[in-house]
Amino acid sequence: MPEPLYTELNMRVVAHRGYASKYPENTITALDEAVKVGVEMVEFDVQLTKDGVPIMIHDGNFKRTTGLDLSVFELNKKDFHNHIDLKAVSSVEEVMVWLKGNPRVKAFVEIKQESILFHGLEKCMKALKDACETALAQCVLISFNPYAVEEAIKTGFHQIGWVVISYDVAGEKMARKINPNYLFADTEILPEGTGKLWEGRWEWVIYEVVSNEVARKLHPRGVDIIETKEVEKMLS
Repeated sequence: MPEPLYTELNMRVVAHRGYASKYPENTITALDEAVKVGVEMVEFDVQLTKDGVPIMIHDGNFKRTTGLDLSVFELNKKDFHNHIDLKAVSSVEEVMVWLKGNPRVKAFVEIKQESILFHGLEKCMKALKDACETALAQCVLISFNPYAVEEAIKTGFHQIGWVVISYDVAGEKMARKINPNYLFADTEILPEGTGKLWEGRWEWVIYEVVSNEVARKLHPRGVDIIETKEVEKMLS
């Protein structure tokens, strides 16, 4: 039987939206269960409510994950108690309480574009930095938006990651301009073959990886971190 990836290849696993294949995504339960099975890196998504409070959720609407067909930008955080469907939706400040209680865990905190468009970049980044303050040293701000990643450093985040949109000349130029700590990319945008991925000071994080076979092919290309919702499977 092959050795687990983290012992055989020293590959590390990021829990994508927590242990999202088994528990509701972007919930403290999903994050906690991922840590219980052995990961030390988690990723979660952030939107800002109508009143500018960062919450842990992927979509700009609550419907897919909670059943409540309401835009995130229609509701103030203080009104969540009026909607039982939102019971499991946590503020980022609440997530930081959990994170601080797990000091070995690193969190990749992804600010979503819908909130940037609704609230504006500077407002989003300031609100998110303030919300992460109690566990800021454990947080890495990531985004598809390169300007958000650059703004994160100005705002006070210690580490940043850019989610590559296209693996081409323009993408590489932007990566080198930002020079982040981490580069994230979907397996689907990577060029075919076995060639090394762009080299720099960054570490590559490739998602969504759900098989050891794919992970083993990525490793010689310069990838030491994979992101997955199938947490336990990729640790075994």
